[in-house]
Amino acid sequence: MRCAASERLFERLLDGTLAANERNRLDRHLASCERCVSVLEELRVIDALLLAPRRLEPAPNFTFKVMAEVRATAAPRNARNPWPWAIGIYLAISWAAIAAWFAFGRPDAFALLATAFDSARHAAAAVDGIARVIATGFGLGYAGIFGWMAFLLVFDFTVLAVVLIARAVIRPRVAARLARSESA
Repeated sequence: MRCAASERLFERLLDGTLAANERNRLDRHLASCERCVSVLEELRVIDALLLAPRRLEPAPNFTFKVMAEVRATAAPRNARNPWPWAIGIYLAISWAAIAAWFAFGRPDAFALLATAFDSARHAAAAVDGIARVIATGFGLGYAGIFGWMAFLLVFDFTVLAVVLIARAVIRPRVAARLARSESA
C-alpha cells in the first residue's frame, strides 16, 4: 500500500468506520512506514484536542483593562447632515448665476425677465381667484381667508425655525450634558 492510499484511510480509522480487511492492510503499511505513523499520531493529537472541552479563562483584570481602554477612547461624535448647507450654497450660486445672466447676458434676457414677472403676476391672479372661491365656500370674507393663510404661513415658518434651531443648537448641548453625566 502506498502512503497516499493509506492517508485517505486515516480519517475512517480514527472514526472507527474502517473495514477489517482495510484495517489489516493499513496496519501492515504502518508497521513499515515511519512517516505515516507520525502523520497518524499528529491526527490523533489534533482529534483529541478538538474533542476535549476547554474552558478559557480571561486574563487577570480583564474587565478593568477593557473599561480603562473604553474610558480613554474619545466619545463618538454625531455626524452633521450636510444637506441644508448644500441646498443653501446651491441656491446662492444659482441665484447669483441668474442675476449675472440678467445683468451681463444677452439682450433677450430682459424680455425673459419680463415674461417671468408676467407669469408670476398671472400665478398671483390665479391664487387670488382660488382664495376668493375658498372664502366664498367657507362663508368668510375675502380678507379673512388671506388672514388665515398668512397666519398659517407664519406659523409654519416659525415651527420650521424652532425645529432647525433645536436640531442645530439644543440637541448637541443636551448630548454633551448627557455624556458628561454618564462619565461622572
